[in-house]
Amino acid sequence: MADRNVPQIDRQKCTVCGLCVDECPENVLAIEAGALIFAAPQACTMCAACESVCPEQAVSVHYHISWADKEE
Repeated sequence: MADRNVPQIDRQKCTVCGLCVDECPENVLAIEAGALIFAAPQACTMCAACESVCPEQAVSVHYHISWADKEE
C-alpha cells in the first residue's frame, strides 16, 4: 500500500475498536483476523473521518500537496 495515499495506522496504539470502520463513508477500512486493514484503499478520499473518531489517535491522515507548474 505504499503507492496509495491512505491514512497511516499506528499498530502500537490501535485497539481495533472499530470506530473508524463504522465512521468511514467510503467503507475503506475493515477488521480482519483481529486487525484493522484497508479493504478498499482505492476508494479512500482522505476525508479524515477515521482520524477524527479514533480515541487512541492511532490513525493519522497525511496530505501530499503538490503544485503544478503553469506555462505562461
